[in-house]
Amino acid sequence: MFGLVGYTMASFAVGCVLTLIVGLFRPIKQNDDWKPWKYILIFMGVVCAIPYGYTESLTAMFGKPMKDGVQQALDDAQTKGDLIYYKVVQYQGEKAKVIAVANDKNEVGYAERAIFEVDLEKGKNGWNAASYETISSFSRQRDGTTMPPYW
Repeated sequence: MFGLVGYTMASFAVGCVLTLIVGLFRPIKQNDDWKPWKYILIFMGVVCAIPYGYTESLTAMFGKPMKDGVQQALDDAQTKGDLIYYKVVQYQGEKAKVIAVANDKNEVGYAERAIFEVDLEKGKNGWNAASYETISSFSRQRDGTTMPPYW
């Protein structure tokens, strides 16, 4: 959750900088009711959406055959629940990096969502998990975030 707050604040800062740049190039003699807060919000929304759009497009184009490899990594991690979803964040022909979100149980037995970063390699039989890393999980004592933030 803190990753999402930080991501939003960084997007706001980039929106402010872009609005400042737009304001610097406006004509000096133009006297109107320019409202920079509208530009800040528009730029902030665009900056927030670009990484999600990129990830969603990679997932739509290349993600479907990667499900078995992601499931291999979750089986190796011994998650106690099912895969909720996964997103392809990097794709380079024979290698891919995927963010996987799975149901899991913490040490007390309560349900939680565990986030994993899975490195996949394409082999003869499809995509296979090369390695994985736990990003966020109470039971695994990890508290990290992804870029863009997923939960």
